Amino acid sequence: MVPVSDGMMGVMAHHEPLTAAILDGELSFTLPDGTKKLCVVSRGMLDISQNDARILCDSALAPDEVDDALEKQAQTDALIAEQEKEGLRDYRRTQLAFAHAVNTLKNRNKNIKD
Repeated sequence: MVPVSDGMMGVMAHHEPLTAAILDGELSFTLPDGTKKLCVVSRGMLDISQNDARILCDSALAPDEVDDALEKQAQTDALIAEQEKEGLRDYRRTQLAFAHAVNTLKNRNKNIKD
């Protein structure tokens, strides 16, 4: 099972050729000997052709490879970065509003003088 934009997609033997975008999530698969595997994947691509499936993504970790402390720190860092981004976005909006107000007043004063 592969996480894609429409939900989870199953792929069986002799699947028709397909390329799909993978989303962050859990990917599960079964090895030829019947062993089931689970891993956590980041965004990437899935390519199915000639009865073969290939996954290309930034990371794929088995559950026992996940470092909880590292992932929690990454989550905190991402939230801080998002807040700073919002701060910058608000700053830019304020700059644009100020420039608009100055421009409007400048042009209004021009029309009054004419």
